Amino acid sequence: MNEFIQFKQSRDLGKIITDVFKFLRHNWKVLFGLIFRIAGPALLLLVLAYVFYIQTTIGSMDPYSTADNFSTFTLSFLGALVLLLISAGLYYALLYGTVLHTIKSYVENNGTIVKQEVYSGVKSNFWNLIGLSILNGLIVFGGMLVCILPGIYLGVVVITTYMILVFEKKGVSDSISYSFTLIKGEWWTTFATILVIGIIYYIILVIFQVPQYIYFFIKGFTMAETMSSNPADMFDWVYTVLSSIGIIAQYLLQTIMVITSAFIYFNLNERKNFTGTMETIESLGRREE
Repeated sequence: MNEFIQFKQSRDLGKIITDVFKFLRHNWKVLFGLIFRIAGPALLLLVLAYVFYIQTTIGSMDPYSTADNFSTFTLSFLGALVLLLISAGLYYALLYGTVLHTIKSYVENNGTIVKQEVYSGVKSNFWNLIGLSILNGLIVFGGMLVCILPGIYLGVVVITTYMILVFEKKGVSDSISYSFTLIKGEWWTTFATILVIGIIYYIILVIFQVPQYIYFFIKGFTMAETMSSNPADMFDWVYTVLSSIGIIAQYLLQTIMVITSAFIYFNLNERKNFTGTMETIESLGRREE
């Protein structure tokens, strides 16, 4: 029997990192099974959109292309970019919904994940998650336009909005508003946690992308010997396949960041509201009765 992980408690950075991977180790089969069933179609659409985007971009590298097809390329490029953004937004909404409702079911059922609860939860929160993703993107983008630092600050703040929406059942605007209250006085701790987990995430991701980098290097070295080579030839079907595998790994591994965000939320909520402590006291009182 797996050890139950108590989410509703205060944790330091080291404990958050340990419990993120402990939760993954104990529940990865159920969790990724749900991700493939719920978010899998969106992930497939995202990969296809990525391939279309890459192929469209590669077309601009052809030295034999003429100005006549510039407008065609522009339309194709914009279409590919819009499709990529839409599919990415759809995938992230489903990924966050799946992972967070899995954690919610895990917490409410003392370590047991009820799949039907996850399906129902994602379905009920889907449009709110889409709207929240759009607003969060606009907030962070607006901060980046002003200066990079405000964008980073806002990006850290809004990371808890998804958890507030799912776990506290608040609306989109209330979730964003409350995230500023929740993170007040804890921004640097939250930033440090995201940074460390982000580095670990990147290291794991690089392992999946090594074949792509090796092939790209070998292909580039070979083509360098031919002065008349078309740069677009570097991005052949082998590179596209390897790149697609890397993209799938990249977006699936985002699960680590979502779980981390959930632990950050519960850590901040416990420090602000002592929710887990109060529930423990109430449960002890019921036992004594």
